[in-house]
Amino acid sequence: MVYLVGAGPGDIELFTLKAINILKKADVILYDALVNPEFTIFCKKDSIKINVGKRKGKHLKNQEEINDLLVKYAKEKEIVVRLKGGTPFVFGRGYEEVKALKKIGITPVVISGVSSTTSVPESFMIPSIDRSFSDSYRTITGHDLTIFNEIVTSYHERENLIIMMGAYKAKEIVQSLLKKGFPKTTPIAYLSKGTTLEQQCIILTLEDVYNKNEEFFLQLRELTPIITFVGKTINALKY
Repeated sequence: MVYLVGAGPGDIELFTLKAINILKKADVILYDALVNPEFTIFCKKDSIKINVGKRKGKHLKNQEEINDLLVKYAKEKEIVVRLKGGTPFVFGRGYEEVKALKKIGITPVVISGVSSTTSVPESFMIPSIDRSFSDSYRTITGHDLTIFNEIVTSYHERENLIIMMGAYKAKEIVQSLLKKGFPKTTPIAYLSKGTTLEQQCIILTLEDVYNKNEEFFLQLRELTPIITFVGKTINALKY
């Protein structure tokens, strides 16, 4: 049996009971770079643990290699876990792994995790939805500006943007939002390492970021993983 398991946003106490119970039985665990390394406290001592993490500019394994490892161990071991940051199907390429396993006749079990898209803002007391400020939110990748610009086409006053993997395109994202009619005073928050002891929050306006020098953006990249939150709901922190 193969399990795709969400490890949550970082805090080890945000692992689900279901995830912990499967890790206790697993013979092999293929885990991501952003998974809290303390997960090993839940594992059998003799289990095989393989870091297959992918970070900007440093991929221990590419996706094809990860798929191949899953297929290999699925044929050799009784219980295999693919441990993914957040939850498997949100920016996790989880379904690519499902398809690779289905090709050999194995349909994995998916165990959802706590998604960082909402739990990280919550860890800084920023609500994704608050009736005083917003009615909706959109979650979008920030590493591909072409996709970003196709999806975010205009400003909606009562909608928040939750931008994943946008630290390396932070300057271009803000320039794009201003061109699309976002007010200069729109709050923007950079949420670093949310739910962990190292978490940091930087709150500015789009105009503030637009006027920053290159040193700011270099420092921002050092704080990854970062979630970028754009919207008036950040103002809820004032109350």
